[in-house]
Amino acid sequence: MTVDAREQAIKDTIKQAKQQWISVEVKLSHSIDSITLFDATKEAVGSRFYFRLNDNETAYFGYRIATQIKREHSNKQAVFKEWQTLRDQILFVNPESDKHHLRLCGGFQFSEQRTSEEWQTFGQNHFVLPEVLISNVEGETFLTYTVERAKFSMTGLQDLIKQFESLAVVKDTVALPEVVQIENVQQDEWQSLVERTVAQLADDEKIVLSRQRKIKFASQVHIDTILKNALQNEKNSYLFVIESGDHTFISQTPEQLFRVENGMLSTKAVAGTLHRTENPADDEKRLQAFLQDHKNLGEHQIVVNSILEDIHPFVKEATYDTTPKILKNDHLYHLYTEIGGPLEGHSHMSLIDALHPTPALGGYPKAMAMTYIDEHEFAARGLYGAPVGMIDIYDDCEFIVAIRSMLLNDDEAILYAGAGIVKESDPAAEVAETALKFSPMMGALGVTEIG
Repeated sequence: MTVDAREQAIKDTIKQAKQQWISVEVKLSHSIDSITLFDATKEAVGSRFYFRLNDNETAYFGYRIATQIKREHSNKQAVFKEWQTLRDQILFVNPESDKHHLRLCGGFQFSEQRTSEEWQTFGQNHFVLPEVLISNVEGETFLTYTVERAKFSMTGLQDLIKQFESLAVVKDTVALPEVVQIENVQQDEWQSLVERTVAQLADDEKIVLSRQRKIKFASQVHIDTILKNALQNEKNSYLFVIESGDHTFISQTPEQLFRVENGMLSTKAVAGTLHRTENPADDEKRLQAFLQDHKNLGEHQIVVNSILEDIHPFVKEATYDTTPKILKNDHLYHLYTEIGGPLEGHSHMSLIDALHPTPALGGYPKAMAMTYIDEHEFAARGLYGAPVGMIDIYDDCEFIVAIRSMLLNDDEAILYAGAGIVKESDPAAEVAETALKFSPMMGALGVTEIG
């Protein structure tokens, strides 16, 4: 389609419609990497998000807020119903693609009962509909421009197209500032909490306990360099970034909560962790032992059973392998099992409440574990371990579990990591495991020494 024909098609479609909002999508001539996108939108800092899927190709970058759904209450259903209402008021114009790629992106805090000051800017629920969305999908790149009808102009759209078609690729990023302090927050107290927890657990119970590591820098930390490091270091994980005012939340997680596409549900049970070394031959031997390790297999099976129980009202014929596979990341190995099946008359609205938190991030039984976490952990989790993701205009969606994460604010990063505590757990080993789980965010920050 020629540029003139495209513009005429857009004008004709808008002229005939009466919706309150307009969302126009055009195809760009080339892909744009995330570093370049963040660099080009510095004036919009505080309103951006980036979500790269674990296929290492599909990615969405949004900036400037067309509208926002942020609530202090914890009702997830209200968020989705508000999105459905808004969606009905939008005219979708996409003359160069079969599907329109507009989507709502954000997340829900881990706990409905507990939050803290550093998470206030996100609210209990934080979702953004971007004014400008850049989508890299199946080898093609689209620009989506969404505004209220009164604010729409072809000139504004044309300016955006010119801006993104002419962006110069950013090759160099600013070096991260010097590390001033690294603090393992209440590590000894956390190990004591693990000891007390182990003493209380029955054979079939599990509680996931998290802890923090704080890193102080000599000056403000910028997202560009962190993102560059993260993209280089962990290539088979999801990468999720969302800004709210002065705060930026980043998660590089291997764990999917669930995906819905064309009425099919897919999810993964991820539990059981092994450190990855630089010796492939040695790792292969260790992996064989890992696949037979009673503690890790038991922990993994708890997660599988819980997910099957949670999705049963929605998927009557779930399919899954009875033997877990190995999920390989740059720093860690995990046991994982794929689970899926056709949805029966339900949607993502109810699925999030049913599946969150997974036993890999909460525990089992779920209600007992959540109560214990709220009452005993030393800090609120906020978006750590929480369901974050996106939902499009077709009710397809993907939500992930935001582990391997950190919260940035000016010159400080708060890192989060957790471990599944069962009756057989060794408290000292759990401290070591959580230290390993800090590795992806430490790598993103360019920090190798823990002090």
